[in-house]
Amino acid sequence: MRFLFLIKKELLHFLRNKGLLVFVIYLFTGDIYIAANGIDLSLKDAKFYAVDYDMSFQSRELVSKMVKPWFDFKGYLVNERLADDYLIRDKGVGVLVVPNDFSKKLKKGEFDVALYLNGADASTGYLFTSYASNIMIDYYLENVPSRERFAKVITESRILYNENALTKNFLGLSELFSVITLLVLILPAASIIREKDEGNIEMILISPLSIKRLVVAKLIAMSIVILLGTYVAVNVVLNMGLNVPVRGSIGLFLLLTLGYIFTTMGLSLFIASISENMLQVSQLAILFLLPILFLSGSWTPYESMPVIFQKMTYLSPLKYYLDAGYAVILKGLGFKFIAFDIFMMFFMGLPLFIVGTYFLMKKL
Repeated sequence: MRFLFLIKKELLHFLRNKGLLVFVIYLFTGDIYIAANGIDLSLKDAKFYAVDYDMSFQSRELVSKMVKPWFDFKGYLVNERLADDYLIRDKGVGVLVVPNDFSKKLKKGEFDVALYLNGADASTGYLFTSYASNIMIDYYLENVPSRERFAKVITESRILYNENALTKNFLGLSELFSVITLLVLILPAASIIREKDEGNIEMILISPLSIKRLVVAKLIAMSIVILLGTYVAVNVVLNMGLNVPVRGSIGLFLLLTLGYIFTTMGLSLFIASISENMLQVSQLAILFLLPILFLSGSWTPYESMPVIFQKMTYLSPLKYYLDAGYAVILKGLGFKFIAFDIFMMFFMGLPLFIVGTYFLMKKL
């Protein structure tokens, strides 16, 4: 019974800390919503111009193929010098240059155009090139006289689990995992440091209450806070607010989250053991958070990392939590399909918890 009162005390302390309460509520609601809607990895309304030296039906038709919502045609320019000036002043993402013999070459089966890009925004420029190249290839195959020599190949793509390829489905979940990781690092450590700042640790040492029991109560209380926030984020923000399909069991996902909280709290205990105040807690939490997120694959695809970092991703519990979380929420898979990820998450996280507990008990 005394232990339950300790947990209740920690929850009341959290609720009375208005600043921290508002911060946690924002992270589980507004932050996830903004991250999901504010970032779009597809090309949208890319401004471009055209320099048409040919002025033929074919050249105008090619330009007309680059339509909204992917492209935003702003008009024709008289020459390439003006095109350079427009790109320097960031008036557009690209300029399509059609030579004066474009239509004649097209009748001969040749296709020759130039595409100038504003490389200041490398990501948008890459997408612009990819989208425009596909349009030009399709236009060439439709108009080349010798098209009968080409074998007719029809490709049909089927996207599973995210049928409309909506980036918000992925980014919303990715941000939720990042928020959980941040709070797991900060909340337990902040709760312990608060006791040190208020001088309660010395009082506990001369009371019947043990330090270990107090720490466990804090971990359980903060776990409850994070689990409640996760439940609200999945059901209200992601499912109802962003229309992200939740195909799997919410209960299984919460159990998975609880396991991840346990395996990652070791770092929070370690942060508490080497911190003297709240400022140091926040600084160390960010210091640990960035490599954890990077090595998980949530920011950078695994295949795009240097080989040495690819090997290091297997040491991150967040990697396995991400894989299992996506499998449950987006794919609707059950326990047996994520059992390996759960095992690896505990295998990598349990030593962190043991080490963090050791340093904290030694410090206290």
